[in-house]
Amino acid sequence: MIDGRRADSHTVQVIAPNGITWTRKADGRSSPADLLRELAQLTMGHVEREWDWWQEGRAQQEHDRRWAILGEWDNGAPRREAHQDPEASAEEFLAECDRRREAKKQQRAARAAELYSKERENLRRELMRTEADAAFFAHILAAPASREQQNAAERRVAERQTAARDLRSKIGDPEDVVDHAGYYPAERRSSSLGSHMTFWRHPTLRELHKARQRKRFTTLLAMRPPAPASMCSECQAPSQWHEYALSLCLFRPDPPAGSTAETLARLARVS
Repeated sequence: MIDGRRADSHTVQVIAPNGITWTRKADGRSSPADLLRELAQLTMGHVEREWDWWQEGRAQQEHDRRWAILGEWDNGAPRREAHQDPEASAEEFLAECDRRREAKKQQRAARAAELYSKERENLRRELMRTEADAAFFAHILAAPASREQQNAAERRVAERQTAARDLRSKIGDPEDVVDHAGYYPAERRSSSLGSHMTFWRHPTLRELHKARQRKRFTTLLAMRPPAPASMCSECQAPSQWHEYALSLCLFRPDPPAGSTAETLARLARVS
């Protein structure tokens, strides 16, 4: 149930979507709706949850607020025995996290040792560039400025599509190409989405807000998270952006001065 109910004249309870009954503690002040909202937040991925938390310190504020609300409710779960050391329990939990992380690292290392090929990795990146070029010229074909431009774009699209088919015949399935650390492209895309939010979206929103560029700030803030599958596996930009020669490779030099990429990158950031 969504609305809280009173078990007696003093007890407030609410049933969560998973069927667990939560009871508000005697000194609690948060509402059943507050609790259900915070429980729903816990089930979200961090990008979905934090996409609009662009302000400095917002994530920590939300964390503190969430656990203050959750701390006002009891779900009947077994409580820690009085003799248990909370610090020791925390250390045990962190040690288990480290063990799992190390196990995954070893699995990836074994995968890389078995499957990694520098040649296939380079061919896959060339395929990505080739398909992005084909898409760029397809955009030109949608509204050519002249007959000459249309003819040139048609020729380039055909050339790039032929080259892409040739590359795919050499590579096989590009989604099976692991990098030197043993990550598949799909795994890197998920990581790219988090980096896009943390290292580009949030700083850009802060800069636009500080510069009082309200229109650009509002437009960027309204953009919803792209699906992980739509991200580039090689950098922190949505794949579609490469169709316009724009990349958010955060740790590489800026695009050459005067290039299309440089123009678009300049438009994408605060002047």
